[in-house]
Amino acid sequence: MYKKILVIAVALCLSLMLGPAGCAKKHVRHLASDAGLVTPGTTTKQKVVNYLGPPDVEYKTSGGDVLWVYYEERSSMLRDTPYIGKNIGEETYEVVKVTFNGDIVQTIVYKTMGEEEFAQTGYSE
Repeated sequence: MYKKILVIAVALCLSLMLGPAGCAKKHVRHLASDAGLVTPGTTTKQKVVNYLGPPDVEYKTSGGDVLWVYYEERSSMLRDTPYIGKNIGEETYEVVKVTFNGDIVQTIVYKTMGEEEFAQTGYSE
């Protein structure tokens, strides 16, 4: 009887210690709230990196400004369904575009896009 209780107690302790570790490995960005920390005209490139991390894509515009693009894929819970998930539910993308004039943020835009619209942007290529 005591052996059975000991096995259950050890299993419970291990699951409590190791369970959260699996969740902690996946880095999650919160683009909408992090983008709200950026103020055009005053925020520097270094502050943007502190808030949002390094950009996913960087472009040089025709006017000589620099455009940083951040994006995050968001899938509905139905997409996680085994075997049929890719055919049901919807996939959206959160996109933040930050334009710099020198070292200072000129503009920042947050937008959500569907799969087709995101594919047309070419950001993920």
